[in-house]
Amino acid sequence: MEKSALEEMIQFLEPSARLDVKSMALQHIVSLTATSEGVALVDQVPPLYKQLLALLTDPKGQASVCKDAALAFINLTGSQSVCHRLLDDPHLDLIAALWQCVSNPESTVADPACMILSNLTIDKVCCDLLAETLKAKDITLDKVIYVFCQEGYNQASAKLHYLGPFLSNLSQLESIRASILDRTGCVIQRLLPFTEYKASRVRRGGIVGTLRNCCFEPKYHEWLLSEEVDILPRLLLPLAGPTPETLEPEDIEKLPMDLQYLDEDKTLEEDPDIRKMLLEALTQLCATRKCREIIRGQSAYFILRELHKVEKDKTVRLACENLVDILIKKEEEINLDSYHDVEVPNEMVPEFEQMDKEYLKE
Repeated sequence: MEKSALEEMIQFLEPSARLDVKSMALQHIVSLTATSEGVALVDQVPPLYKQLLALLTDPKGQASVCKDAALAFINLTGSQSVCHRLLDDPHLDLIAALWQCVSNPESTVADPACMILSNLTIDKVCCDLLAETLKAKDITLDKVIYVFCQEGYNQASAKLHYLGPFLSNLSQLESIRASILDRTGCVIQRLLPFTEYKASRVRRGGIVGTLRNCCFEPKYHEWLLSEEVDILPRLLLPLAGPTPETLEPEDIEKLPMDLQYLDEDKTLEEDPDIRKMLLEALTQLCATRKCREIIRGQSAYFILRELHKVEKDKTVRLACENLVDILIKKEEEINLDSYHDVEVPNEMVPEFEQMDKEYLKE
């Protein structure tokens, strides 16, 4: 299809256009956006975005038309250059329109709207732009968290699971992490239960990613490990299987209460990427001596030891070994109050990366 033909198609995508004509034109657009070449072609005709958004949000529109418009946006936002164009367009109120779809309990396109928001925030520059728009439109983090945490919020059967990756992407930003970690807001406490959310890997992984990103803020570590938040059991529980019979009772009783005497039917987190993010979060929490001692004092090592015995994924096993190596060392051996004080020379980085690659080849 030529650019000129695509420009002529705009008239058939008016919400007021005849349904059969509109549907046929929209099907052409959706098929185009399924390929990178088609996405590049569509991106040469920016007025199409306004028409697609009008169809997506048309309150009188046919459900199939709204969903096809949403699918086109999902495909288009797989391209970061398109994301930049969409977020830079002052005449396209995209974010407010998408949030209206998500926050409307009767919306039939809430799920694809969540997916589009997730796609728009993968790139950090785009994430910054979107966060600025959220602030300007008074779409606060509290509002997003409220919708996310309400089971059955959407009455049209949308699950809103992709708000998880959306939150994870937003937590790339220091300002968002500061809001999540605000000690007066109880935001992170509301997110913690979703590390064990069995109904959706997408939602579970999104929240684990959010927590992992928040653990890159060392000034909050002691608070996160305190009884006020108690993040450690929430990070360890998905990594734990049944309590081994070989574990001594006194060691079991040192574990957090939620990890003591786990039944035979207790299973590990099934997704290796999520297991890796959990281990990365725990590793970040080991940055300072005081936090390392807290984690050791709750026998985290035993959970990690059992995980290592059964872990098949090499990248996860390496992450587990790196964490165990920290925990089994005596502080006299580490001889550092904080790992963040260590500066790795730039010339040594390739050598360490090569060592990891060699390990993964074995």
